[in-house]
Amino acid sequence: MRMESFEIIAAGDPCSVFDRWVDTLKRAGIEATQIGIAEYDRELGYNPITHPRGREVYVLVPVERLEEALRILKASEQSNPG
Repeated sequence: MRMESFEIIAAGDPCSVFDRWVDTLKRAGIEATQIGIAEYDRELGYNPITHPRGREVYVLVPVERLEEALRILKASEQSNPG
């Protein structure tokens, strides 16, 4: 995966909301994924001994599908709050 071709749409501790977002986007045909922030940083050349973001993750979507992904998530969350 080339990191520069993806946009970060969320960051934080792994949670069911992020899992649901990735699943919703994948069902809509968008290549969404979660990646550990430490792993993401390593792939970009930043590799501290102890990573300050611990086990936090990013949710990524392809740059060219960003607006569509955000529209889908907004609609999904409005129809399924909680």
